[in-house]
Amino acid sequence: MTALTEIAAQAARGDAAGAHAQLSAMLGSAGLDAAHRAAVLVQRARVLQQLRDLAGAAADLEQAVELAPGDARAFADLGIVRSDLGDLPGAIASFARAVECDATNSRAWNNLGNAQWQSGAIEASIGSFRQAVARDPGYALAWANLGSVLRSIDRRADAESALTRALQLNPELPSALSALGTLNRDRGRIDDAIECYARAAKAAPQDALHCTHLARLLAERDDLAGARRVYVEAARRDPRMLRAWMGQHLLLPQTYQDSADVDTSRDAYAAGLTILERGLPEVAVDMRFDARLDSLRWSNFLLAYQGRDDRELQQRYGRMLAGILAPGAPAAPLARARGQRIRIGFVSAFFRESTVGHYFLSWITDLPRAVFDVHVYHLHGSDDPLVQRLRAAADVFRDCPRLMPSRVAQMIRADALDVLVYPELGMDATTFVLGALRLAPLQCAGWGHPVTTGHPAIDVFFSSDAMEPDGAEASYSERLVRLPGIGTRYAMPAAPADGTRAQFDLPQGRTLLLCPQSLFKVLPDDDALFARILAQAPEAALVMCNGRNTYVTERHRQRLAGTLRQAGVDPRDRVYWLPSLGHDDYLRANTVCDAMLDTTHWSGGNTSIDAIAAGLPIVTLEGEFMRSRQSAAMLRLAGAADLIAQSRDDYVARALRLVRDPAWRARMAAMIVQGRPRIFDDPQPVPALAQSLQQLCADRG
Repeated sequence: MTALTEIAAQAARGDAAGAHAQLSAMLGSAGLDAAHRAAVLVQRARVLQQLRDLAGAAADLEQAVELAPGDARAFADLGIVRSDLGDLPGAIASFARAVECDATNSRAWNNLGNAQWQSGAIEASIGSFRQAVARDPGYALAWANLGSVLRSIDRRADAESALTRALQLNPELPSALSALGTLNRDRGRIDDAIECYARAAKAAPQDALHCTHLARLLAERDDLAGARRVYVEAARRDPRMLRAWMGQHLLLPQTYQDSADVDTSRDAYAAGLTILERGLPEVAVDMRFDARLDSLRWSNFLLAYQGRDDRELQQRYGRMLAGILAPGAPAAPLARARGQRIRIGFVSAFFRESTVGHYFLSWITDLPRAVFDVHVYHLHGSDDPLVQRLRAAADVFRDCPRLMPSRVAQMIRADALDVLVYPELGMDATTFVLGALRLAPLQCAGWGHPVTTGHPAIDVFFSSDAMEPDGAEASYSERLVRLPGIGTRYAMPAAPADGTRAQFDLPQGRTLLLCPQSLFKVLPDDDALFARILAQAPEAALVMCNGRNTYVTERHRQRLAGTLRQAGVDPRDRVYWLPSLGHDDYLRANTVCDAMLDTTHWSGGNTSIDAIAAGLPIVTLEGEFMRSRQSAAMLRLAGAADLIAQSRDDYVARALRLVRDPAWRARMAAMIVQGRPRIFDDPQPVPALAQSLQQLCADRG
């Protein structure tokens, strides 16, 4: 087969067309036996891959394995081509045959693991990667893949061990560096993560993906200028990396220096969106549908925290995505025959011990099974007690840990749902781009992220009637459906009674005002309110929570300190910062404080629920949009409306009364405790949800 070697060298020199012609001529010869014909077909398939004719390559390899059914390398090549064509079941079958033919083929085991991982067969993929490294302990890439898949299901210690082994074998292996960067990010090790991503980007100078990881983390550190530079580099490396273009134009900070900074950032976002509306469709025009979908992973999460009306901007963004994804998109699903149970799917990256998990658990567990066939798509890798409850409650539970949007979309389409529900659309990049697709005849969003999605494909927005203002429909691109009470049956947390101030290094003898919100919810005019209160109440101190990101925390501390000093308040003596706490300790911290100061543009949701469970009075100012009215709604339901301010001056006055009038503070706490049964374990919202869903499905025929 010396001729095949020469032809392979010819193709390697760049003359793929000439190599293809010679191989085709050889196949036209009648003198080739089956083994030689199979070898020529394998070589021509490789040349066809070079010529980007994947379908032709697959056809040649399918002939080759028929002629040589014991050829492990031919099956492995066929698996690679099928994987590139998006045929994951076919790829898995091909790689499985390759390792049946040759169990020592570590590369085939590794490729089998990759295909299984992409398909969602996580445990199978772990087994295949372990087979690969058992056959070849020096196979750094397989160790890196093993570490990556273990990290995807939150087995962090095992993941770190595998990634460390990969980097011992190859210190500059890009995939291992990038996976270790993500693991460091998960653990809050921002600097270590940035170093890993930067090394990965340098080690793979043509790869744009590592640049996007690095840019995202720089943005999380509020280094927007640095993030934009890296996104520009990512787009230079791969102009079809669509989120690299989005990153250049749509970045928003987590911390604003003043109110004018909010306006400037919002104007820049709107201008960037205009640029993308004009240019991004042209960049994406020749991309395969799945590649477009996966490359559009992005979330406008921080936009909603500016406290403005986001409908127009969200709709513009949604229309842009819909237009980019329209060419080649699968046909819209048809309604199933009536008379069957309504097949409803819930998809989220936050089905775990989290705010979203606790809010929407009852939507899944309590829907009547005589009417609904409930499917759950779990996009996170966790398997905590809340996940286990969901797994037990669902008719179908699909683990999809950190799968690409295209794969999740395939799984959802295959289940032929009647209704698809996104409980918190806008918090996660994968679900946000999925929301641009029509995957079920009826598609709904929940109020886990209480801002309109802007997606034309989302038909209904389920919200809390108690939290929505009159005329709220104008703020939504979807049909607004209001559910009773807080919109869900939420079990009251049990606040431990054994907390002490010493446990949290908090001072005795002071009135402690807790503001536990994520720092991106605290805007500069909130700082000004807190400064006014502390300036007039020297006996009070403010208790804040450190953010997960040390850089953002420090920026916020400096901003708050400057505002306090302008008001004549020494921040060193008047502000105490809590570290990251487990939920029980966080509840204990609530019990040792005296009152809560709510943020005004995005009020407490789960934090207010926890405060009410702990009997902690909350002073709040009701805003224009639902996201600034959650605490007020809960206080009204509890019968403690006296804590709802009517203006910013009134907010300060009520906060000062909580500080100066312990008897009134105690009465407010007692009213909250007495009235909280009207908030928790409310039996009304889920039956109302079920009735609405039945009617919406009936209306659609």
